[in-house]
Amino acid sequence: MNGDVWVRESLVRIEADPASIRRLFPMVTRKVGAGHEQVRARLLRALPDRSELPGLYRYGDVHERRAVIASAAVLGVDDTLLELARDAFRSNDPRLVTASAAAAVVERLSDDEVDQVLMKCVFMGIDLSEVPALTARATARTSKMVAGFALERIVAGRDVAPQLWGVIDRYPPDVEIAQIERQLTADDPERRRAAAQALAGRG
Repeated sequence: MNGDVWVRESLVRIEADPASIRRLFPMVTRKVGAGHEQVRARLLRALPDRSELPGLYRYGDVHERRAVIASAAVLGVDDTLLELARDAFRSNDPRLVTASAAAAVVERLSDDEVDQVLMKCVFMGIDLSEVPALTARATARTSKMVAGFALERIVAGRDVAPQLWGVIDRYPPDVEIAQIERQLTADDPERRRAAAQALAGRG
């Protein structure tokens, strides 16, 4: 059976018996290959309600979990999906963390939660261009937190990703930026190098 036929038959089965998605959802990658995320989204849209989502997320692999969270873009975010997204952003898998930063989810998060997820992305080295909904919610406190992280790296003689300045310079924190600039004249040559690299990346 080719993939298209399998998808059509699966949609019919789910509409007739929503619980059948428990068996079909894990089969998607094997049946359709590279288009698995889009197909999982179609299967989720066929569900009459959200009652199956927690189980699909809890027992799924990373691809299945990501598909459940990503479905927020088309299904909308209710309390069920919001709690699953919160679980995803506590994970250590960047695929789940970025999925939890979808615009439909982020608009339901508090400022504290936005900062938590954004800082997690920073610590994990996730490209912030992948999480624009988070950076769009950055506040003065967010900028100060990211600048503090950059300063810690510089003091440790480590490089700073240029992308961090996009958040820092939303609300430039004078104290932290001055401390970064002072590292240009530090006794430690690695601090001087790291500060010069970071400030050059500021553009």
